[in-house]
Amino acid sequence: MVDSGAQTHTSRQMPSETDRLAALADLHVAEGGPEATFDRIARIGCAALRFPHAHVTLITHNLRIAKSHDPSSSDEIPRSQSICNFTIQGYEPLIIADTLLDERVRDLPSVKKSHGMRSYWGMPLTTRRGYNLGAFCVLDTVPRHPVQSDLEILRDLARLTVECMELRAQASVDVLTGAASRRALYEEGSRLFNALGEQDRLGCIVLDIDHFKLINDNLGHAKGDEVLRDLAVLMHSDLRSDTPFGRIGGEEFVILLPGEGLAGTYAAAERLRRLLEATRVGGLQITASFGVAERLPGDASLADVLARADEQAYEAKRAGRNCTRPVLLAEG
Repeated sequence: MVDSGAQTHTSRQMPSETDRLAALADLHVAEGGPEATFDRIARIGCAALRFPHAHVTLITHNLRIAKSHDPSSSDEIPRSQSICNFTIQGYEPLIIADTLLDERVRDLPSVKKSHGMRSYWGMPLTTRRGYNLGAFCVLDTVPRHPVQSDLEILRDLARLTVECMELRAQASVDVLTGAASRRALYEEGSRLFNALGEQDRLGCIVLDIDHFKLINDNLGHAKGDEVLRDLAVLMHSDLRSDTPFGRIGGEEFVILLPGEGLAGTYAAAERLRRLLEATRVGGLQITASFGVAERLPGDASLADVLARADEQAYEAKRAGRNCTRPVLLAEG
């Protein structure tokens, strides 16, 4: 336990930062914003430990990413401004009973602001192989000292969070939408890619729901989940049953089209975009930005195709959303 600057050392060797980041990337959990699963765990933490705030966070190369909803803070802040950055440096709970007495954190924006964080209890999210992905933490605006049972609850909630992340990464089906999981989509897509002949084609569509964060913020995560489920049903209704279709991020989906070049992939994306535009999803009128790409002779793997389609989806958002990029045919 670490309390107000006093550190406990363990004999366990910490992995390198490069290996830690690779383990985080392998789980594909850092993409997208807060998720309902982690909101539920955070609520349990608040109730069990009697804290007003609890969070599931991930630490990337330079960011702290919130995976549970925090109305008082941005989903992403610089890693250097997060106490969780200290939590991942060991395997024991980080307990800061009074942040104003801890020279490491007392000048952080979250501490210095009016009614700022005064106490922090955090536990690293440690995988079975010993990689710290981020932290489960609880926060209060008054100093708080734990008892032993509090520390056990903190450990259990962190373990539960990591188990959810690892089990989801192993699943072949996205439990929320019924679409293929990111892992399954990559495996099937890589199989298709590796089986391609020199002249064979493979198209890729990435679709990203427009303004999805506003749905979660204004209508709640339950409504956001409903939108994701209904969108998946709508896409399935228009695609052939054997078309690879998966959810790879919070509100991001991928469709693979074996045999299609860029023109055919664009036509399919535009058909789906117009279908979505004309259909109420989760009781709402929503749109999505679509990016398309095809396999090129120089591509080494499926990741090259996906990266281009993903970049074009961002271009569609920058172009005003509810459109497909790159533009190949007359829009009208």
